[in-house]
Amino acid sequence: MRNLIVILGAILIYSTSFSQEIKSIDTLHFTSEKSYSRALARYSKNELVFGTSKTGVILYNEKTKKTKTLIKPVNSGEFRDVIVDEKKIYTCVSGDSGIIYKVNGKKVSELYREACFIDDIVLKNRELILLSDPVDKELYIKTIHTQKGYFYQYGPFKTIQGEAYYAASGTTAQLIEHWYYHVSGGPNNATFYRRSTFEYRENITSQLPLPKAEGAGPFSIFMIDEQNGSIVGGNYTKPDTSDSTACYTSDGGKTWLLSEKQPNGYRSCVTGNTKILFACGTNGIDYSIDGGKNWKFLMKGNFCALLLEENTLYATTNKGYCLKIKMQMK
Repeated sequence: MRNLIVILGAILIYSTSFSQEIKSIDTLHFTSEKSYSRALARYSKNELVFGTSKTGVILYNEKTKKTKTLIKPVNSGEFRDVIVDEKKIYTCVSGDSGIIYKVNGKKVSELYREACFIDDIVLKNRELILLSDPVDKELYIKTIHTQKGYFYQYGPFKTIQGEAYYAASGTTAQLIEHWYYHVSGGPNNATFYRRSTFEYRENITSQLPLPKAEGAGPFSIFMIDEQNGSIVGGNYTKPDTSDSTACYTSDGGKTWLLSEKQPNGYRSCVTGNTKILFACGTNGIDYSIDGGKNWKFLMKGNFCALLLEENTLYATTNKGYCLKIKMQMK
């Protein structure tokens, strides 16, 4: 969704109530402070790739601290999602023009361009699945073959007035096996979708117990497995409001319950594994050790995107930095 840039200063304070021991916090300076990243992924053992708002797609070496610009910035929007498949990188521009790029070594190629706002990309085998905002209340889910370049679209799927998807951190959609999950918000809905073949057979559509307003609703989904998952969001214009910012499911998305203990405010990204979940937003990071049923405060600050690797959490801030938080999981 277009109107989703909130800039606040990061305050690096962590909670002493955190039941997992924080061993260290390092700061990675991967780009100019005028820019930020809503998308990051592991590229190699020592390298991370960041999709940024004003400085393109950046490769950062954790060992040497050096950076390399893989794709220059574009005037039409920001890089809001990034996928690494072996040594290939796929990334999308969200803005007035939706663009998909492929980076293979030194070669950068454009796979797709359209006058639409792309919110999320996921990779299924050799095909990218694109989620973009509806046009005239109709949604088409599009796929692009990453090698042969051919293009398909499924739909139209009917939507309601004002329904849209949030490109807050490239986590508004997820793929597990043959299930494609995505969430939408807006003034008239807060909705979860599970699609099998992008048709209506075996699909699930559920209304979520999250706020309905312009720029509000579900922003990010993380399904732990096909039955259990968590959705976070809220209202980004009210970042400190913690009412109805997270919910969870244990039946594959048929029903969603509000988290008994909510995160500390609006949250735009959730990630995790079978043991722990983390969610971040413009006023901090929270964690859950029971699948999103209860959340505990971890750290204050303005955070955009998360990456969890074993005992290390990476969290990008709004001024060209990424925190590397090493923990002793208990």
